[in-house]
Amino acid sequence: MPTCPRISQMNIWKCENKRHQCGMMMEHNTCIPRCRAYLRDHKKVTERKTTYLTWHRIIKNAESNVKAATTYARPRNCIRDGKLVDSASSAEPYIAISYVWDTRPSFKEWEGRRVTEQALRIADRLSKHTSYALWIDAICIDQDNEPVKMVELAKMADIYRGATAVLCLVPEIEQTTSRVVEHGAGMIDLDGFRALEHAGDTHGMYMFASQGSNKALHKLFSSRWWTRVWTFQEAVLNRLTFLVGEKEETIPLSDVLKISRPISRRAATQNKDKDDLLGQLSSFWDSIHSMSGAMKAYMPLGTAMSSVWRRQSTVTHDMVYSLLGMCRLETITPDYRLPVEKVFADLVDKASLKGDFSWLKWSHLVDRDATCEGMSMVPVPATVLATPASAITEWRSVEVPRMSVARGGAIGVCIPHRSTGVVRWQSPPEDIKGIINMLQKLSYGPKDIWNLLFGLHVGLACDVDRAVGGSGLAQALLDMATGYIDGTLELGDSVDDLVGEKPYTRGYGFTAYASMAAKVWRNAQLVVMRSQGGTTVVPTHSGTGQARLHRLPVESHRGTCLCVVVHDNTKFRASAIGVMVENDHAGSGSWQFTRFS
Repeated sequence: MPTCPRISQMNIWKCENKRHQCGMMMEHNTCIPRCRAYLRDHKKVTERKTTYLTWHRIIKNAESNVKAATTYARPRNCIRDGKLVDSASSAEPYIAISYVWDTRPSFKEWEGRRVTEQALRIADRLSKHTSYALWIDAICIDQDNEPVKMVELAKMADIYRGATAVLCLVPEIEQTTSRVVEHGAGMIDLDGFRALEHAGDTHGMYMFASQGSNKALHKLFSSRWWTRVWTFQEAVLNRLTFLVGEKEETIPLSDVLKISRPISRRAATQNKDKDDLLGQLSSFWDSIHSMSGAMKAYMPLGTAMSSVWRRQSTVTHDMVYSLLGMCRLETITPDYRLPVEKVFADLVDKASLKGDFSWLKWSHLVDRDATCEGMSMVPVPATVLATPASAITEWRSVEVPRMSVARGGAIGVCIPHRSTGVVRWQSPPEDIKGIINMLQKLSYGPKDIWNLLFGLHVGLACDVDRAVGGSGLAQALLDMATGYIDGTLELGDSVDDLVGEKPYTRGYGFTAYASMAAKVWRNAQLVVMRSQGGTTVVPTHSGTGQARLHRLPVESHRGTCLCVVVHDNTKFRASAIGVMVENDHAGSGSWQFTRFS
């Protein structure tokens, strides 16, 4: 086997002057070592000799095109030249600042209000580089005037949308960080990365984008700025958004998100013994990667939950109020006096009234035995945060006819559903291996078995096929997942995505998804439930009496749907939610509208 070429500066593959340890890849129908493609593209990017401009130079260069936004609600105040100015009645352009408050902020009296010393330092520093007014929350929102504060919070999304630019202050950024991000973003545009992406080679893509887990990226993503709920919305609503270091080092947010995509994909499929990547869990990367989509379009509520609810807030209510602007739910008025359960219930209720039922994909995680009245269908941040990563399947809302009359309890969430009939047969509780054996005896194929068990947690079999460039991988997925669960197979990096000397084979990256599945139902007891319309598999639950399966208004792009289990003794309270495999030619009842408590 040939030896690796020399690298003068670094060797991220650790195979210099040795037999190849980097693994092989296919490019233009030729099998080559990953390191050779990397070195070739590394040279192309380096020879460009480009560097990011600072934020104030970019804004100054674009001044001729800057106009104050008139379609968005304006902030009440801004700060300019060290003074508070009226912005509500002015069309003056401004720059919005996103940052993380000090954990123990120091306040002082300033211009007739209490502001943080940290915010004043930020204003003083940034004003040295621009004549634009600045919007900084701790200065421009009177923190002691509750009515005014609620009004300003309600238009927070518009404040960031309408700004000339958004500066996200990340003190961990240095010049090295800028170079590494710019280099990674450049690598993604070249042939080597494209070939890896075409093959579904998650490890290879990660190495190209991150320069082999470069330490500068460790430091960048260790910032508290990435972990707070409000910073997600603040960063994705304006096309001119930059990450800014303490010495005005500037990185376009779009480039950071560009390299986060392969990082997040690798994190989701990590070896079970290596749960973090660049110092962060896969749930962290799930949140970062989803920012790209949020910059392009409004987010369905279920997608926003997947993203924002992997972050932290000091006040639980902010888990809801921080995502309203991204989901077209600004009609909800922030009110911190409300019980937090009502805030979450109102959120999903308002989304449902707009025809957005995407949030139901998270309802399967609700602990219905522990929830209070009215919350049996309402997901909360803790349930989302507890999952390692979001499934790769996109669940979308189904259009349903308008229904004005809702049956059900006095409190709860109104949800459309269609009955598929009573449960005619239910299995005894079994562990995951027993359920797989039972489904096989019932003549279900590997694709249906995989979808029933892992469609909500990992992704439907067809989506795994598409992600890894394979076809018909369900049986192999099941075999490998079962092996990991019962210990007959041991997952290692030499198998997971074929890291090492073995040639990368298109479609073989399914091993990573099998490792994700192996983590799902450990120590759980499951039951199979069959109605005239179809079958589902759900965890054991406390429902009693005759059970029915109802189709929910959520489905995949290929029409696979979710269903809710409801028992006659508690018919207005959900017992469980799962993927439904529908029987051929079996119909469903008409749409009903029920308030589930």
